[in-house]
This record gives sequence, C-alpha cells and structure tokens, in this order.
Amino acid sequence: MQYEPEISPEDFDICPILLTQPEKDKWTPLCLSKPFLDRIKKADMKISILQDGSHYPVEETALKQLHENILNFIDENL
Repeated sequence: MQYEPEISPEDFDICPILLTQPEKDKWTPLCLSKPFLDRIKKADMKISILQDGSHYPVEETALKQLHENILNFIDENL
C-alpha cells in the first residue's frame, strides 16, 4: 500500500494506455481507478467499458470486446 512508482502519473509519457474496464466489475470499479488515471496528462489514454463483463471478463460479449479493443489499440498506436 506504500508503493511509489519510479515515474509519477503526472510525468508518465512512455506509452499510450488502454484500460479495459468490465462494466460489472465489483472488485475494482472504474471509480477506484479514475483518481489515479486523471493524474496522467502526458500520455494518451483510452478507457473502454466491456459490456456485461465481470472482474475477470470471461463473458462472451465482454471477452469479444476485450479482444477487439486490444487489437484496435495496437493498430492505432503502431
């Protein structure tokens, strides 16, 4: 709980970021990630909500969206 990253979120500019957030994730909902992600200003960031997905998205719709989002993100950032 006391980990400090080598690069602060405000200074992070190494690569673009993709957060694939399952819509029904009750363990780590988006509201827990947002305060940290909002501090990242120098890197491009995309948040994709995976419909009907749980914490570990194995549901067909969410898993398909996860796969598509990752491939699109790679294509957009090559």
